Amino acid sequence: MSDAEAARSERNREILVLSLVPVLVLALTMASWGLAHWKIGPVIVNAIPALLAVLLGGLQRFISGVKDALRGKITTNVFITVALAVTIAVGEFRPAAVIILIMAVVGALESYTLDKSRRSIRDLLHLTPPTARVRRGDEEVSVPVAELQVGDVVLVRPGERIPVDGVVTAGSGTVNQAPITGESMPVEKLRGSEVFGGTLNETGRLEVRTAKIGSDTTLARIVHLVEEAQGTKAPIQGIADRFTVWFLPTVLLLAIIGYVTTGNVKVAVAILLVACPCAFSIATPTAVTAGISNMARRAVLIKGGIYFELAGKIDDLLVDKTGTLTLGSPRVVEVVGAAGIAEDEVLALAAVAEKFSEHPLAKSVMQRAAQRRLTVPDPDEFKIEVGMGVSASRAGARILVGRADFLEARGCNVSARLADELAAQAERGRTAILVARDSQAVGLVAIADEIRPETAQAIAALKALGLRRITMLTGDNPRVAQAVATQIGVDDFRAGLLPEDKQRAVREIQAQGRKVAMVGDGINDAPALALADVGIVMGAAGTDVAIEAADVTLMSDDLGRVVDFVQMSRMVLRRIRLNIFFSIIYNAVGLVLGTLGLLTPVVAVLFQEGGCVTVVLSSTLLLWAKTKRISDLAPLVAREREAGPPRGGTAVVEHRLAKGA
Repeated sequence: MSDAEAARSERNREILVLSLVPVLVLALTMASWGLAHWKIGPVIVNAIPALLAVLLGGLQRFISGVKDALRGKITTNVFITVALAVTIAVGEFRPAAVIILIMAVVGALESYTLDKSRRSIRDLLHLTPPTARVRRGDEEVSVPVAELQVGDVVLVRPGERIPVDGVVTAGSGTVNQAPITGESMPVEKLRGSEVFGGTLNETGRLEVRTAKIGSDTTLARIVHLVEEAQGTKAPIQGIADRFTVWFLPTVLLLAIIGYVTTGNVKVAVAILLVACPCAFSIATPTAVTAGISNMARRAVLIKGGIYFELAGKIDDLLVDKTGTLTLGSPRVVEVVGAAGIAEDEVLALAAVAEKFSEHPLAKSVMQRAAQRRLTVPDPDEFKIEVGMGVSASRAGARILVGRADFLEARGCNVSARLADELAAQAERGRTAILVARDSQAVGLVAIADEIRPETAQAIAALKALGLRRITMLTGDNPRVAQAVATQIGVDDFRAGLLPEDKQRAVREIQAQGRKVAMVGDGINDAPALALADVGIVMGAAGTDVAIEAADVTLMSDDLGRVVDFVQMSRMVLRRIRLNIFFSIIYNAVGLVLGTLGLLTPVVAVLFQEGGCVTVVLSSTLLLWAKTKRISDLAPLVAREREAGPPRGGTAVVEHRLAKGA
């Protein structure tokens, strides 16, 4: 039996026990009531079933309560232990059994709710097929996934799920990665592409070399991290413990007052029973668990409830540029031809000259030529002019690609129109390379790190949520940073930063007493991510270090997931406060009624446990809660973007990196 199967089996046994306990407690309570009603046997005989019910359903709580009391801690379990001990001591056996019964029912309901949220995540593991076809020499054999080894070549046909994390070694296809990255559209996979276990190969045949198996796969790690996060305790959860510290002595005092003023011990017992803070103790964990599960289904992993609380208080958001707001690699964004020269002709000439170059800009030119389905023949001659450009020849024509002074130094004429266009591209933060044929410049190719399509809307949506300031951080030069910042609508930017400069930016804002969240790619941004109140890594699918280091991990490259996370954080905090409000109202009303002598012990129990049911149902609703769409939020700040471009922060430093960080 695998570890996952053993864990499921253990959890099923736990659910079975939790389901049986309320049934057994109910049977014993009814037996005790029946014996007492029909006066069968002495009092001690008809009390025994009730006492057994109390022990069966409450023994674990009593043990915890005694241990907490011995350690000098006044907790919810201490409160319940004291209340039930007094109830039994005065002979109210059946009311004690009733409160244990309702607590058992509420506990089973809470456990079912939490298990349902966990099961929705654990069920992801079922996406991995039980067997895989593996190449063994010249044969294809079917083997259990559990027996796969790193380095095995797995064959995946159209319509099959990929069983392992690995790299495509042959074939091509489109893969639905929604369970891992949350991407709604299938992703094209070619030789060298990374794939994840549990994703669906929709088209094409793939050969995948296994890199990770079993519990090391990205899917298994996601499940583990979510389940681990669901067991963590949020700071706001400590309110329940602090509340109990002063609440128990207060209730004991009220119980004594009730007994002294009425002379009826049942009044004191009713006060103790109606004041049990069960609902208060589950107000936070149920809401946090539901929120974590909700976000996990959107491929957002949250390490614990503390980050819901912190994210709900964020003042400033710092966002890395390259790879976070942009695609992270240079791409051809525009081709401009001189008078009478077609764009494809300019691009084809540039591609011929750059075909054998290893420069990143050359690769972007070749990529664009491939997208345009242009035929690119080999150059007859090819020479790199370091720091300037390239020169080549084809079919008797000389081709030059590079900077303006490079072309001019070789006698090429650059028209006024192209010179103006070159300056305009520079103002927009783009790198423009001129293309010349023989002695005439025929056009230019503009290259830039392309902004992600959803970035501007996501930034606008975050502003609409009330974040005080959104600042872009980059190692790129100020001119490029200004151009990107203006297009995406951030409030400020800091350029020319090294990793330690980004960390310093976080520290400066925190020194002003403001909460800071940092969004980055988990590599150069690691120091800033670690220092920020909430560190958010974007596009971390398959990156072990990023998943382990981040407070919040976005498995996709969609900045809109940050918008979802901030919204869900606020929803969880509101639900926790609402749950606490419900529990306090139930306790307050119950205490007033009990002090006035209007509650019997049984009615007090029913009234108090009604608060528990309310809290559990309230938290359960978060499992299906939906956040507002970015398209609904973004227009709320459209007029702010008309106020003008971001000015750039006072911490802008000299450009010290050859490539954006």
